[in-house]
Amino acid sequence: MKFIDSHCHLHDERVIGDTDGILERAESAGIRHMASCATMEENFEITARLSRKYHSILPFFGIHPWFVGSRSDNWKELLMSYLQGSQSGIGETGLDFTNKAWDQEEQIQVFQEHLGLAKELKLPINIHIRKAWDTFIHILKKTGKLSVTGMVHSYSGSADMVSVLEKYNLYISFSGSVTNPSAKKVVQALKKVSKNHFVLETDSPDINPYLDGEKIKSLNEPENLPAIAKIASERIGMDAEKFIAQAYDNSRRLFSPLLKEKEDV
Repeated sequence: MKFIDSHCHLHDERVIGDTDGILERAESAGIRHMASCATMEENFEITARLSRKYHSILPFFGIHPWFVGSRSDNWKELLMSYLQGSQSGIGETGLDFTNKAWDQEEQIQVFQEHLGLAKELKLPINIHIRKAWDTFIHILKKTGKLSVTGMVHSYSGSADMVSVLEKYNLYISFSGSVTNPSAKKVVQALKKVSKNHFVLETDSPDINPYLDGEKIKSLNEPENLPAIAKIASERIGMDAEKFIAQAYDNSRRLFSPLLKEKEDV
């Protein structure tokens, strides 16, 4: 079986020292590609270097909503230079209103800039949304349907929201949170997603999955994706092989602009 990890952070300082080992274990687990998302200007270059060195890494460049306040005056020009300098996607970007101290208007402005680039450059976008669903939908209504597909990573919204997001050409990505025995809301959302609109991720090195009923204590890695997929298929009562094959096919469509130069995809 083959997999694509639709969202992870291989630039993270907690795992960067073991990149060779992480990718070897991922390959052994059937992971063909990993969408590794930068989160701020400081890790654009390391993400670019990783993607040049490792065939399996699909680079994404963006400003995470947590870090919009630390961006430079020329952040958009720098972002554009990386997007044009490689076969890459946009993100991680989005909205996160979980902390009242974060400037929501600034987040909205920066996110809208990312959406504009996604439409202009026809690139997939990797989106983070937390506690900001109404604002997100309002922005989508103004922006319109994406010309190239994007995805909402580690989905935490309601099952009812799924059909709305699909209308805007968005895929819904599910992480190890779906393995949490108490994650009923996430499971209900997964059940509601159309078969052509779900993808899977680890969000490595975070969102440790529950394997064999217990949350793993080590840092999360892409190699855990097959176990996450199997548990997710069981939780919605779908045959594991069919579920995994569908997720892989969906991921290939989602990331097709980035896979053009990759061999044997």
